[in-house]
Amino acid sequence: MRQHLLPWLAVALLTGCQQVSLEEATRLVERYNEAVSEAYRRGDVKLVDDVVGPNEGKKLTGLIGVRFDMGLTLDSHLLALEVTGVEQSEQELRVRTRERWRYRDLKIGSGEPVGEESLDSYEMAYIFKKIDGAWQVDEIRFTAPPKVGRKTAPWGTTAKVLHGVAAPTTP
Repeated sequence: MRQHLLPWLAVALLTGCQQVSLEEATRLVERYNEAVSEAYRRGDVKLVDDVVGPNEGKKLTGLIGVRFDMGLTLDSHLLALEVTGVEQSEQELRVRTRERWRYRDLKIGSGEPVGEESLDSYEMAYIFKKIDGAWQVDEIRFTAPPKVGRKTAPWGTTAKVLHGVAAPTTP
C-alpha cells in the first residue's frame, strides 16, 4: 500500500501545491467577505490584515477610509454565495462566484441609516496569492457588470462609480 502512495507524494512535492477543493475555495471567499464586512461595519481596515495582500489592502484602506472620514460605516450582509469556478497554479488561486448582497450606510455613533438600502448582485473573480504560506486576496474583479439596487450613494455620486464600472461625471 505504501508503494501506491509514493507516486502521489512525489507529484505533490514536485508541484509544491495541494489542489484547493471547492469547499475550501468557498471557505476562503467567505472568510474574506466576513473580514471585509466587519472592517466596513467598524470602520477599521486592520481587520482585513489576515485575508488580504498589499494590492487589495491598499484599495480597502481607501474605500473604508473615505466612508469613515464622512462619518459613515457600511453595514453589508452576504445573502447568497455560489462558487462557479476554481483555477489554481502554484502561487495563484482564482475563484469565480455569483453573489447577492444587502448594503446600508450608517451614521457613526447613532447607527442611523443614511440614504437608501441596496440589494446588489455580482459575478466576481477573487485572485488569491500565496503570501507567507497562506492564501490571501490580491485582487477582486467584476466578471460581469454589477446589478446595483440603489441609484445614488449618500454623498451624491452614482452607485456604479463606487463599484468601479462607470466613469465619474464632472459638473
